[in-house]
Amino acid sequence: MSAASSPVEIAAGGSTIWVGRGTLRDAARLLASPSGRFLLVSPPSAHAAADTVRAALSGRVLLDLALEDGEASKTLAAVDAIADAALSAGLHRDDAFVAVGGGVATDVVGFAAAVLLRGVPWNAVPTTTAGMADAAIGGKTGVNHARGKNLLGAFHPPRSILIDPDCLATLPERDYRAGLVEAFKAAWIGDAALASRAAASLPALLAREPRAVLDLLAGAIRVKAALVSADLRDGGERRLLNFGHTLGHALEAASGFGTLRHGEAVAWGIAAALEISRRRTGLPEEQVRAVRDALSRLGPFPSPERDPGRLAELLVRDKKTTARGLASVLLDSLGRARVDESVSVREWLDAAAIMSLS
Repeated sequence: MSAASSPVEIAAGGSTIWVGRGTLRDAARLLASPSGRFLLVSPPSAHAAADTVRAALSGRVLLDLALEDGEASKTLAAVDAIADAALSAGLHRDDAFVAVGGGVATDVVGFAAAVLLRGVPWNAVPTTTAGMADAAIGGKTGVNHARGKNLLGAFHPPRSILIDPDCLATLPERDYRAGLVEAFKAAWIGDAALASRAAASLPALLAREPRAVLDLLAGAIRVKAALVSADLRDGGERRLLNFGHTLGHALEAASGFGTLRHGEAVAWGIAAALEISRRRTGLPEEQVRAVRDALSRLGPFPSPERDPGRLAELLVRDKKTTARGLASVLLDSLGRARVDESVSVREWLDAAAIMSLS
């Protein structure tokens, strides 16, 4: 797809997703604001993309606010700072936010939009692999709590999501590779053909070849869009998107937010889920090896905290836990997953003790 091509339009649970190279330059047409006014929030790491959006929205930006990079910004204090700046700038209910940046930016700004004036519109312009493949899509917004990841939040879908893979050109290598885990995850749970193509294209993906990146991102987005549209409130099949996240969130919190990238923690969580899937669903050994091989080539990823006492405490607090048990996502086969609420904390701890990415 060339920069002159029309972007691909994908609907997902109240959002319109525009996927294509050069999409950000068309932000004035593709972003949504009932009033025509925007409040732009972005971290320093996304300055190039923010500059492009800012230029496209020339004269229509009510507020231009910087947000600190990293998981340390996913706090209620950051939401309060955004709210204070927006209200001081004269925010109206028909104005719209634009979050430009990674998953932290879209989570925090989306949550601020959800609670300000009981809900104002917002738009997402993800600039990281993880944000494009997962975090910006589906309407989940929120911040972290001392007791766990994303425990404070709201469902508040963005009106428009602009995804331009050219933003990935300057993304640090570690962040780029960690984010690819989320894209592969979508293929592993919902599109076996995409998983096969992505595995074959791994050298091109790691070289950031635009055609390969666009194919994987568009495919992952379609998987997530279908699940989101069928289950807006995350009570049924949408939970499949949490493949790797049950243990992954615990690993992320146990290591201290920011020590592991989110995608790195998910990679280890997937490795543990493979161990449980092998026993519980009969996931074929060659498919276990195929997923492990892809994770190994996407890495190497830092080793996580494996203290069973700490992990057990965090697992029982996972936000997907119901009275029936942990909402564990297992693979039946590549492209087909299931939610199993009978997997015990003990099984996850045992899997964490032996999980491997090699």
